[in-house]
Amino acid sequence: MRQTAQWLPSILGLIATFLGLSNQLGFLTAIMLAVIVALFLWILFNQIVTGGTKSKASTVMPTAKPLLRTGLRTGLVTMFRTHRVKSGQDEYILLNVQEGDRLKGHLDETSNQPFDWYIVDEKNLVFFKKGDIRKFKPLDEGHDDPAYEVDKQIPHQARWYLILDSYGKKTDREIRVDFEDSKRS
Repeated sequence: MRQTAQWLPSILGLIATFLGLSNQLGFLTAIMLAVIVALFLWILFNQIVTGGTKSKASTVMPTAKPLLRTGLRTGLVTMFRTHRVKSGQDEYILLNVQEGDRLKGHLDETSNQPFDWYIVDEKNLVFFKKGDIRKFKPLDEGHDDPAYEVDKQIPHQARWYLILDSYGKKTDREIRVDFEDSKRS
């Protein structure tokens, strides 16, 4: 009922606009114009929802918990979690790491399907979301394999993210992230 009340003025406005155009331009011209506008809006909406062809980034906010740090600033880093990434989309996970921390472990897809991943700082996350591939420089990455080994040291202080990407994939991915406890180098 509430949704009907919210959409009713818009629908009535569209009908009134169509009737006014049909009086001014003729019924067939008004129908053709309405079809063209509807197709244009459908294409535009589809580009917004799917993220377009230029950008791989999704506007979906991450629901994952950040990387867990064991103890109080001991320098040990651990994470074990499975993440569901919808087909054609990506998920980014905030990593609770500092300069000198080492990310060591592996990533794998539970049904052996290929996926892409990146470890990036906040600046490169923005480049990824904008689709600016020329400026995008990840710390580490992998493409189109079902499993990867990760062993990277965080080079500088920043907010770091793990991006799990299923761009161009037709099915959802269940990606297991397993970072071991490892001491800061």
